[in-house]
Amino acid sequence: MRATTRSKPGHLEIDLDVTSEAVPIVRTIVRAHLKLWDLHGLTAPVALTVSELLTNVLKHVPPDARTGARSARLTVTRLPGALNVCVRDFSRALPVPSCAATDAEDGRGLQLVRAFADDFGWSPANSGKDVWANFTIPSVDPNEGPRSREAS
Repeated sequence: MRATTRSKPGHLEIDLDVTSEAVPIVRTIVRAHLKLWDLHGLTAPVALTVSELLTNVLKHVPPDARTGARSARLTVTRLPGALNVCVRDFSRALPVPSCAATDAEDGRGLQLVRAFADDFGWSPANSGKDVWANFTIPSVDPNEGPRSREAS
């Protein structure tokens, strides 16, 4: 697996060749960073979102003709009051949300991302596109402790 990881407080960036083996490794790295940033309540929905967005690269981005790789950049950035997850791939084809049949084994990735994220979308980027999701960081009241996402 080829990957380059850069990290500083509140920002994680991973350039990688997306493979089925890479997805769980990247998910583990993201979980560890969220724990370091004390964002335990976002670990599950963000990890699922990272998995779905990287899997979409694997399934829908054609491999590079020269290298055979499906390259992408994942960034996870802590913003004031929110966490942004963005996957940039190098295909200009925009995502197409689908309506999976009840018995289908796939086709629900973007629906899951939309269900877990507080905001979600995509936009063209230089030589590709960005697919992103934002998660509200639960506020902390010193008298009550952290608010859950359901209470927001």
